[in-house]
Amino acid sequence: MDDEWTLVEEGDAAPGLIASLDAWRQNPEGAGVWVEGDTAAEEIGPLVAAAPVVAVRFPAIVDGRGLSLGALLRSRYGFEGELRAFGDIIPDITEYMHRCGFNAFVLPDREQAEVAIACMGRMSDHYQASVRQPKPPFQEPTTRRP
Repeated sequence: MDDEWTLVEEGDAAPGLIASLDAWRQNPEGAGVWVEGDTAAEEIGPLVAAAPVVAVRFPAIVDGRGLSLGALLRSRYGFEGELRAFGDIIPDITEYMHRCGFNAFVLPDREQAEVAIACMGRMSDHYQASVRQPKPPFQEPTTRRP
């Protein structure tokens, strides 16, 4: 799939670019923003709520702070744009990332992307609530027939 956004590690923010938080703060118009996974949601939530894309860098497979950040941006700050995960990501956790509100993933190659898609489709219902499913199925009223 073609990506209309280009993530830049350094440099100014501009339309079509996903820039660092510092650069984005200088010129947010039409630009996306990327943040580290350990960034406090309270620090950026109100600022980035209207951004078209927020990319969260996952520095290590074992660092789940970006999952919490994504969930808080969606649920507490009402972020509705593209929430992208990049960095050290393995396909196995994309299902959890999706449940936390992520809807785009940067993976190293097509094979890992196919595995990620398969992982996200392996379960139809979940017991726990999530950003995508605030009320789990067991809490939904059932329709009884007379």
